[in-house]
Amino acid sequence: MVAQNWSPLNAARNRAGILVEKLNLTPPVDVRALLSERAQVEYHEWSHQCDAVTALGVEPPRVFVRSGLPTSRERFTLAHELAHIELAWHVGSIGCQVNGLSIEEEYSIDRVTGSQEREANEFASRVLAPDRWLSPLVKSVTSFERSSMSALLDSLSEAEMSASAGLIALSRHLLPGHAFFVDGAFAISQGTSWPGTPPLSDFAVEQYLHGAVSVDEFTHQGRRVLWALLIPQSVIPEFVHMTEPDDRTPHKILTECCVRIFGADSAHSKALSINGVVGGVTRDLQRSWNVEAIAAVVHDRIRSRSDLMEVLRDPEFAVYLHRKATAIVDKRSKS
Repeated sequence: MVAQNWSPLNAARNRAGILVEKLNLTPPVDVRALLSERAQVEYHEWSHQCDAVTALGVEPPRVFVRSGLPTSRERFTLAHELAHIELAWHVGSIGCQVNGLSIEEEYSIDRVTGSQEREANEFASRVLAPDRWLSPLVKSVTSFERSSMSALLDSLSEAEMSASAGLIALSRHLLPGHAFFVDGAFAISQGTSWPGTPPLSDFAVEQYLHGAVSVDEFTHQGRRVLWALLIPQSVIPEFVHMTEPDDRTPHKILTECCVRIFGADSAHSKALSINGVVGGVTRDLQRSWNVEAIAAVVHDRIRSRSDLMEVLRDPEFAVYLHRKATAIVDKRSKS
C-alpha cells in the first residue's frame, strides 16, 4: 500500500482542493463541462480494455472516452482524465481503466504509470466529492446509527458517484471502525482492521462481520451495501462520569494503573507505550475526534496489544481514558 504522505499523492490532493476552491465546486459537479473547457473530448466505441485515453502532447489535450459507460463510471472516468491534464507531471498518452473496487486497488502501484493512475483516482474522488463538502456532513453526525448513516448515504448520492467510489470518499472522513462492503469489494476508514485481499468471498465477508459491534444493510446508488461498525461508540462506564474530580493528571492516573497491573519496574515503559498508542490514534487532526471516539479507539488498540491489554482490567484505566481524551479535545478546541 502506498504511504499516505507520498508527496506526488499529496500534490494531487492539494491540486484537487485548489480547483474546488477556485471554482466553488459543489456536488453534483459538472465534470464534463470542466473537462471540455480544458480538452477536446471525443466519444468512441472500441474493444480495448481501457475506458479512456488522454493525449497530453498536443494543444489542447485530447481525451478519447469509451461510449456507453454507465453514468457514474463515466463521471469518474472524466474526472480521472481531468486529473491527468491538471497534474503537470503527468505526460505522454495515458490509457485508463477506472476500477475503484476497493482501497487496496485504489492504493496499489507497480510502476510509474500505476502511480499516476492512483494520483488521478485521488484527484477525481476529491473533485466529485469535495472534502470541504463531505467533511461537514460527517462532522454533523453525533452518533452513528442506522438512521444517521442512511441520511449520510442519501447526501453522498448527490455526488453521483458509483457506490464503491463514493464509499471510498466517505471513508476518508470517518473515524476508525467503519467498513463498507459492496459484493466482494470494500472500503474501510483509516485505522480499521483489513478484511483481506479483494474480491472477498461471501464466507470471508461473513467471518469479518462476525466480529462487528453492529451490521446494517442499505441500498446505495442501486447497490446492496453492508455497513459494519467494528469499534463501540462508547467504552466509558457510567461510574466514571460520577467519579469525584481530583487533581491527578491523566499521566498520574495511567502510571498508577500500570504500577498495579505491571509492577513498579515496568510501569514507566508501559505508560509510555500507552501514551504512544493515544498519540498514534489521534494524530490525524482533520477527522472529527470527540471524547467518546478517542476513548473507544484507544481501548480497541490496547485490547489488540498482548503486551498492554491487561491494563484494561484496572477500573481506573477508564478514568484515565476519559480524562486524557477530554484533555485532547479541549486543547484542540482552543487551537
